Amino acid sequence: MRISLLFFTIAIIFAINANELQGSERTFKWWKNQRVVSKLDLSTEQVRTIDAIFASYKTSFVTYRKALRDQEIQLKRELQNPDAKKDDVLTLIDEIENTKAAYTRTKVEMYLRVKDVLTPEQQAALHKIKMRFNPYPR
Repeated sequence: MRISLLFFTIAIIFAINANELQGSERTFKWWKNQRVVSKLDLSTEQVRTIDAIFASYKTSFVTYRKALRDQEIQLKRELQNPDAKKDDVLTLIDEIENTKAAYTRTKVEMYLRVKDVLTPEQQAALHKIKMRFNPYPR
């Protein structure tokens, strides 16, 4: 019992320290992160515009992710089915790839709209910030 309590306490302390290292202002929406806003020198209007752009795509992103999850579950079931037909499996794969392509196109479209809101200097600074967190993008 004491060992379990000790491990639990260590895990809590580690989680708190890890959260502090990342900073209390971390957020998925980079344009709402005060450090990023300050570093990029974003105006209030730019933040508002970027937020509106993101909001306009949010439903599409949720729809694509749900469709992909559902299609991949369906593909997994079909692959486990001993009576599955090759053509049916290939059709499912085509549907998944088409959904992925549409999802990617939508993400890039949003990115380009956000990019239009930023000055070239802000775009370069944002790129440097992103590279710091993901130096090896796919």
